[in-house]
Amino acid sequence: MSTDGDSITTPLVRGLLAALSVLGISLAVVVVPALAAQVAGTASSATALDAVLISLNVLVLGHGGGIMLSTGVIDGAVTLTPVGLQILLVLLAALSLRRVGHRLELVRGDGVLRVGALRDAGVSLAAFGGTYAIGLAVLAAIGRSADTAPMVTSAVVSGALVAVGGGLIGLLWSLRREPTTAVPGVRVLELLPAPYGAVARSALLALLGLFGAGMLLVLVLMLTHVPAQSALFDQLDPGIVGGLVLTLLQLALLPLLAVWALVVLLGGTVVVGTSTGISLAEVQTGVLPALPILGALPEPGDLPGATWALMLVPALAVGLGAVSLVRDVAELERRERITAWIAYPVVVVVAVLLLAGLTTGGIGDGRLVHLGPAMGTLVLPLLGVVVLATGLVLAVLATDLVPWMRRSIASLRERVDAAESEERGEDAGRRGSAGARGSTDTRGSFGSRGRTGGAAADGTDADGATDEDAADDEHPSDVEDADAWDAWDEGAEDGDDQDEDPDADQDDDARDEDARSAGAADDAAADDAAEDPTEPPADEDPLSPRAGR
Repeated sequence: MSTDGDSITTPLVRGLLAALSVLGISLAVVVVPALAAQVAGTASSATALDAVLISLNVLVLGHGGGIMLSTGVIDGAVTLTPVGLQILLVLLAALSLRRVGHRLELVRGDGVLRVGALRDAGVSLAAFGGTYAIGLAVLAAIGRSADTAPMVTSAVVSGALVAVGGGLIGLLWSLRREPTTAVPGVRVLELLPAPYGAVARSALLALLGLFGAGMLLVLVLMLTHVPAQSALFDQLDPGIVGGLVLTLLQLALLPLLAVWALVVLLGGTVVVGTSTGISLAEVQTGVLPALPILGALPEPGDLPGATWALMLVPALAVGLGAVSLVRDVAELERRERITAWIAYPVVVVVAVLLLAGLTTGGIGDGRLVHLGPAMGTLVLPLLGVVVLATGLVLAVLATDLVPWMRRSIASLRERVDAAESEERGEDAGRRGSAGARGSTDTRGSFGSRGRTGGAAADGTDADGATDEDAADDEHPSDVEDADAWDAWDEGAEDGDDQDEDPDADQDDDARDEDARSAGAADDAAADDAAEDPTEPPADEDPLSPRAGR
């Protein structure tokens, strides 16, 4: 039949056949291990039919439905979903509808949707979802027994949700095309209008990081509680085949425990029975099913206050998503950027709440009636972590905070460098002033000597002041200002420059020296005359009559 949009028969049939194939694979996934366990369990009284009925109940639980138990040990509804099995069923539906999308050729060779592509995709998805839900309801009705009874209504609803969700993912996946030299590539999230494609990518990155944080915590607890898990496994003594089935069951529960661990990391509380709870503050546990993986739970008691620092791990995952969002919307208009910044935390919070809600449930009407996250304890811590982490990233990357801090640091560094340079300049000036003071004293003494050539031989000038006093008057020794020192040096140099005739200066010095010598001789003669009154005067002839007397 043609797939050009003129007929809807091909999309309808393809969707119906895809649903039947996925149901068959899903049934095999749960029935084969159950039959293997029944055959290998020699101590068990269960028949092959009982194994098949149990597997059908597990299949309903894996889709998110519920079953009723009346075994005497556990009575009541069981609504706890093995999330690992549910993820596998969604993946099977996505792969099946991806093949349907390729066969319907929804995208032309040039990368554009063909005419009627959306109609054909919708018809195939509706046929797939309807057929799958009806088929699961039939299987749930077949799975009734004396001890178990799957809830048909919940099977229909949960089956339709898994089929439609997985099928929609598969059809969108089929639209993806790698780019070529002639045709641009097609990316699924890029089909969303801006900025919602960037919000979806960032939220998906954050959710993967959050789930990884929870899984990491579970693995750490399992590695640190190996002896307790080994003891539980030895008590069950399932054998080789039973051990493989038990391992598969624990793998199906592992993602559920990862979500519980994520709730604890976000600051919420996980209930594992009546009057119990696991949080970052304390651990209170009661009687639990004898599953080895549950031996990884912490011992009851109060936890140290430093345990609250673990909330930084999910905050880091949310921050990484926010960083990706800021980079993706950097080139958009301001209004679109603000829309993305608001939508991102909303999407993350809603997705985490939905994921936590899917992992809640109960086993019977006894102590295990409440299992999973206590939603009332999760909302406020979740809002705080997501909003604060997103706001911090936006404040650093989406505002002018980082450039302002860089400018402030650069300005502070410049002021420090300027202050250090000024201090070094002042030190150099003080050292230069000290050196100039010493050289000025020497020049000043010689200059004073030249200028006081007419002074008395005893070192006093006409006013009676000594040479030392004159030097003190002329040399600004008590002046602290460097400019005064420089002015004094310039005056001294000017005085030296005025003595342009060195020969004349030497003659003047010689005459001054002769005059000082003559004066000294006269003073000595006067002193001798005063000591001996009989001594004739120096200018009198000793042979004169007066001398003879």
